[in-house]
Amino acid sequence: MINQLFFEMAHSKYFLFLLFTVFIIGESAAQELRTQFGDVYYDVNMHRSQYNATIGTPYLKEAFTPCQINDIRETQLVRFNAYNGTVEVKISAAKVVLLDDAETYIIVLKDGSGKTYQTGKYFNHKGELVNSFFELIHQSDSYQLFVKENIKYHKEVKAEGYKDAQPPSFKKAGASYFITDLWEKTPHFKLLPNRLSVFLDLFPDQSKSLKKYIRVNRLKLDNPDDLITVLDRALSSS
Repeated sequence: MINQLFFEMAHSKYFLFLLFTVFIIGESAAQELRTQFGDVYYDVNMHRSQYNATIGTPYLKEAFTPCQINDIRETQLVRFNAYNGTVEVKISAAKVVLLDDAETYIIVLKDGSGKTYQTGKYFNHKGELVNSFFELIHQSDSYQLFVKENIKYHKEVKAEGYKDAQPPSFKKAGASYFITDLWEKTPHFKLLPNRLSVFLDLFPDQSKSLKKYIRVNRLKLDNPDDLITVLDRALSSS
């Protein structure tokens, strides 16, 4: 009886020690990722209560995607919040950490899509310098072209008269195109206007010829292939 009691106590202590060790290792790994990528750390499903949206998602894709971040060898799991422009790294089943705004990250997806994203800053429509992420869609010796997918949040609309109630929701908006800033040589991303007259102001010496080229070839500035064609033409002549 005494031997059996001793064995059970020893087994119990070993189990507690093992549990404690696993907990410490998990916490150490999480702390290392927080230190490596940033220190904003919260629940993986916080967006559901934060935005109170019942339709749609603020993310490009709700599920986390395997990727390589910068030159870190270990595969990470990320998802992209297109509503607020943040990138989340999953560090445990229930916790994520935000990539630090002060750093630049290059994120290569390992899901077979071949997509590459880069974090950086740009001036929004209010003239504020803000951080976001951008997908690289074209690269040449002259420039890099990025696309930023946009998602907007729509607040709840209450029923009124003949108008039906609408729950809060996230909906995709039009994409925005950005170029590495060739004009001021800053590290910021430059938003490319989709209005022709404003776009042509970027190339004042070629404004007339570019305008004719775009119209003759029926090119659209909101079409990525057409936009690449126009930029190649403009930058090869500059």
